[in-house]
Amino acid sequence: MNDAQLAEDIRAALDEATAGLKAPAGAAACARSRSQRRRVGRGLLALVPAAGVVAGVAIAAHSGTAPAGRAIAPPAPRGTVQTDAQVTRQVEAVLATADRFIIETSASSGPGQVTTTYLDPATGTTRSVVSGAGDKVTYWIQVHVSGNEDRWRTTYVDYTNRTWWTKTSHSGPLGRNTSGIPVLSAQTPPSQVRKALAAGELRIGRKGQVNGRPAIELVYAGKLAAKADAMRYWVDAATFQPVQIDMPPFTAASTISESWIPKTAANVAQTDKPHVPAGFRQVPPSTTFN
Repeated sequence: MNDAQLAEDIRAALDEATAGLKAPAGAAACARSRSQRRRVGRGLLALVPAAGVVAGVAIAAHSGTAPAGRAIAPPAPRGTVQTDAQVTRQVEAVLATADRFIIETSASSGPGQVTTTYLDPATGTTRSVVSGAGDKVTYWIQVHVSGNEDRWRTTYVDYTNRTWWTKTSHSGPLGRNTSGIPVLSAQTPPSQVRKALAAGELRIGRKGQVNGRPAIELVYAGKLAAKADAMRYWVDAATFQPVQIDMPPFTAASTISESWIPKTAANVAQTDKPHVPAGFRQVPPSTTFN
C-alpha cells in the first residue's frame, strides 16, 4: 500500500467514525486544508498533528517514581487499584498542564521515512522534521485565529537542496459547533481531549502496555461508543501523560507515539521560531503543500 492509499484509508475510517456528529461549518474544508499542508514537496505524508497534535494518552512507568519533570499527578501507592473515575480525574488534571510542555509526536511518513513534530500548546506552533531515505526537511507552521477563520504561516527548509520558502494560508469559515460534542482526531489538542473526558465522550478502556510499560486505553463513549474502528488513545499508568494514538487501519504505519518534554528556553525557541541556515536559497512556495 502506498502513502496515498494509506492516507485515503485513514481519512475514510475517520469520516465513518465521526458519522452523525454535527461539526462546525467549514470544519471539513479546514481539516482537508490542514491535511494538505502536511504533504511535503516530495509527496511525503506526515501523519502527525500540525496545529494541535495530540490527544493520545498512554501510561508509561511502572515504578513508583516517574522521570524527572514528568510526574504531574502522583501515582497511586503500589498495590492500590484506582477506579475508572479516579483515573479519568488524573488524566484530566495532567491534560490541563499541557502548556508547560513541548509535545513530541512521531509517525511513519513514507517508506523509510519518519516525521517528528514538536508542538507548543501555548502558541499552537509546530516544528516538523522529516528524515530518512536520504532526505531531510524541517517546516514550521505558526497558527492564529483571525475573525472566523484559521490562518497559518508555513516556513519550509529543505536541507537536501539547501533551499527554503515561506507562505501564508487560511481555512474556510470555522462556523460554530452547536452539538456540544467534541469531534476528536489526531490533530485534537489536549484541551479538547480534556473536554471530551469531562463530557463523557471518552471512557477508560482496557489495560495494556506501550513500549513495554503499563498503559491505559481511552476509548470513545457516548454516541461513538459502538465505533469499533474509531481511534484509540493511550495514557501512562503512572504519569497519566499521553504516549500513543492508534489510528485506523491500526498498523505500525498509522500509530503515533507521543511524549511530553518539559519546556526550556531553548526548546521553546526551537519550536516557535523558524530558522533558515545561512547560505540557503529562497525559492517559490510549493503549490502542493498548503
